[in-house]
Amino acid sequence: MTEELDNGGVVRVPAFDLPPSAALSEIARAGQSLRRPAAGPVIPRLSEFSSEESFREAVLAFRNQLDTGLARPLSETVHAAYPVRIEQATLGGVPVEIFTPAGEFAQDQILINLHGGAFCAGAKYIARVESIPVCHLGGWKVVSVDYRQGFEHKFPAASEDVAAVYSELLKTYPARRIGIFGGSAGGAIASQAVAWLIEHGQPVPGALGIFGAGTGGAGDSAYFSAISSAQTPPFDLFADLLGGKVGYFSDVRADDYLVNPNIAPEAFRAQYPPTLLITGTRASDLSPAIAAHRALAGAGVDASLHVFDGLGHCFYYNISLPEAQDAYATIVRFYREKLSR
Repeated sequence: MTEELDNGGVVRVPAFDLPPSAALSEIARAGQSLRRPAAGPVIPRLSEFSSEESFREAVLAFRNQLDTGLARPLSETVHAAYPVRIEQATLGGVPVEIFTPAGEFAQDQILINLHGGAFCAGAKYIARVESIPVCHLGGWKVVSVDYRQGFEHKFPAASEDVAAVYSELLKTYPARRIGIFGGSAGGAIASQAVAWLIEHGQPVPGALGIFGAGTGGAGDSAYFSAISSAQTPPFDLFADLLGGKVGYFSDVRADDYLVNPNIAPEAFRAQYPPTLLITGTRASDLSPAIAAHRALAGAGVDASLHVFDGLGHCFYYNISLPEAQDAYATIVRFYREKLSR
């Protein structure tokens, strides 16, 4: 069938059946074959809210759904597979959870985790899902930051909290031995936190991980991620979360490069540490990840982008997938190399 184009280059695509990617592992393919539409945690779409009060109610419901329906049981599964010690603490006045490997670990290196959760949730259990595998597999102590987020707070509250924890860790570790990473919303906040440190004259960490995220940059993933999950495209999740009239970013300016470091001056971006980005071809974050990688690589930063075929947003949360094991192996290699320089 010949494709049809209008004068704007728009392709009119006929209806079609989308099979699982031929590149998937058998485990991932089987999981997609068994997947059925089901009620689950629904991220509040900021574009649908006109008042903070209605957004507050939606966030409280989302937090409850996320924790009880997904994050808590998933964190328990991950913890059973990867035993680590977990303790609550406060660093720089900010609440944190500290994850310590059960066996020997690198005493002179440490990682900071910034959890996902759509800039409004995920503080405990998503943080554990992200921190435990890295702690166990890499042999690092990991500090997960319970940063301030919406609906209660506005940007730059999270950046300030990360900077406070980071400053406290600098009393024990040199900057080059500290790594920062985050998934989904936490990946964006990780990049924003580094921008905040640069802006305020602080030394940058030894390495940065942006997983399942980017920092601005609309594109094809608004369409392809929706199609792959049987939704009607387009829906640009990150644009919605960063551009609503309510929520964490509702008071920011479009030209604020502390929110979107992609648009920072090249000399500013050049100060970023080595950066690893991980995403998937069916992830809503693919276009933002590509944009972030281009912005960093274009400024001469040691930036690496790993794209996994046929997989969606934060696929590595499912530790049973061979692709997730590959992602964690990549993460471990990255931080071992960069933090040992």
